[in-house]
Amino acid sequence: MGSSKSANAVLAKARAKYGRRLTEKDYTNLLSCKSVAEVVTYLKNNTYYETVLKKVNEREIHRGQLEVILKQKLFEDFYSLCLYTKGSGEYFAQFILQRDEIEQIIHFLTLLSSNSTQEYIFSMPTYFSQHTSINLSSLSRARDYDQFFACFAGTPYEPILAEFRPKKGEKVNIARVEDKLYKFCYRNLYTSIEKYSSGAEKKALLAMFDQIIDYLNFVRVFRLKKYFHESPETTASFLFPYGTLSSKTRKKLCAATTSAEVFEAVKDTSFGRNLSRLEYVYAGDIYRVGLFRVTKKNIHFSSFPLVVMLSYVFVMQTEYSNIVSIIEGARYNVDSSKIEALIIT
Repeated sequence: MGSSKSANAVLAKARAKYGRRLTEKDYTNLLSCKSVAEVVTYLKNNTYYETVLKKVNEREIHRGQLEVILKQKLFEDFYSLCLYTKGSGEYFAQFILQRDEIEQIIHFLTLLSSNSTQEYIFSMPTYFSQHTSINLSSLSRARDYDQFFACFAGTPYEPILAEFRPKKGEKVNIARVEDKLYKFCYRNLYTSIEKYSSGAEKKALLAMFDQIIDYLNFVRVFRLKKYFHESPETTASFLFPYGTLSSKTRKKLCAATTSAEVFEAVKDTSFGRNLSRLEYVYAGDIYRVGLFRVTKKNIHFSSFPLVVMLSYVFVMQTEYSNIVSIIEGARYNVDSSKIEALIIT
């Protein structure tokens, strides 16, 4: 009985939070904002972001600080849902935390590559300091790879980051670091699903993440072929070893030499049929749009608490990305129609 009540509480709480998301009208109004200050003012006065923005001075806040506040809202919402789950929920919370940690690692390495590490302080997510094993304070002061690496002593990321320590005069291979870190993260996730879930819920979780991985792998191949003309061997090395695509289809994807051939490789698969129904402007957005469609459907129709809880996080991350696009557009005075094309709802 207690387990059933807990499950119902998670479903109700996640769907209630989802019901407070930004509306089409909100996006229309946000797209009409001419400055970051106007975006903040609208969010503060007209949306559920009021609770995290009420003390913010919209005339003084740094764009990076605003994005951290919005991300904090998402993070805290997810952890409030975890309070309603017992046992397995905490293991899946680790997946979300690891994704945030990896995002910080890649963000810092990107700043390091452009000698801009002093900017990290503006986007440092102090809100999850109590959850992460990363020394964020030390990370904000790091100015080279050795100082950066020292911040990860004793963490699960230490051996991976040690592997990619650059030699003097060389740059960090960020693409390979990112690939290795996310593969580590998803390997942990699939292990957790196998270990802590069972029956129909396990099947639903695997189905959800296999669909997500299909979109992720497809976009990886598309970008590797379109922008870098990578060989089949190199392309294959960047693929996640999960998803619904057969080894035969994977080989066809990796052997493709043009963007058209990448699409052709999957057209007769169930993934390809789902792909053909997606609405997107840029092929690079296929992962984001596909992720949103899969998880939005789960929120409406799944009866499994963990599926709905994790889907809620992905859907709200899309909302976060939408707001960041609007902020960037307002800051750089980009035509609103171009920003609107990036919004996923």
